[in-house]
Amino acid sequence: MVELKNSANDNATDADIIGSVAAGDADAFETLVRKYERRVLSTAYRYVGDSTAAEDVAQEVFIKVWRNAKRFKGKSSFSTWLYRIVVNQCLNYREKRKRAQTVPLNESIEAAGLSPDEEYEREKKNRLVRTALKELPGRQRMALVLSKFEGRSYAEIAEIMKVSLSSVESLIFRAKRNLKSKLGPLIEKGRV
Repeated sequence: MVELKNSANDNATDADIIGSVAAGDADAFETLVRKYERRVLSTAYRYVGDSTAAEDVAQEVFIKVWRNAKRFKGKSSFSTWLYRIVVNQCLNYREKRKRAQTVPLNESIEAAGLSPDEEYEREKKNRLVRTALKELPGRQRMALVLSKFEGRSYAEIAEIMKVSLSSVESLIFRAKRNLKSKLGPLIEKGRV
């Protein structure tokens, strides 16, 4: 096990840390959570569009990391393995929501310094974009989120989603085309 509390071990790799987690080291787990929680929450939020649901998804992701740490074999980077779990949890969330036939209410975005009318218009535009994103097929949406919001390369996305590079290119192309068709009339009117 890697001793994580010692400042000399601040340079422990993710592989070292997940190895300690696999051995039951709660401090190592806490280290991973602190390191990745913002990225996991951000990805989940961009996918599910609701902060409470994103927190639930992130919690499930980290529970799976804790329970499945022994399954990490190091064939890919830890972050790739983690994002695979995030992708699967987000897709599972979407399927559950589809079955429930409900859509979470969009939360408002604080817009400091904007007039009430400007804030209303901004929230309206954001809601339209979030709605259009939610309507994308799950795999297109995830590929787009990983690319545009998480800054992942197409090669990383292919590894995370377990698809070919050409599939990623196709998913992102179709996602952009679908968004353009949904938002096109609004863009032309200057509303988005």
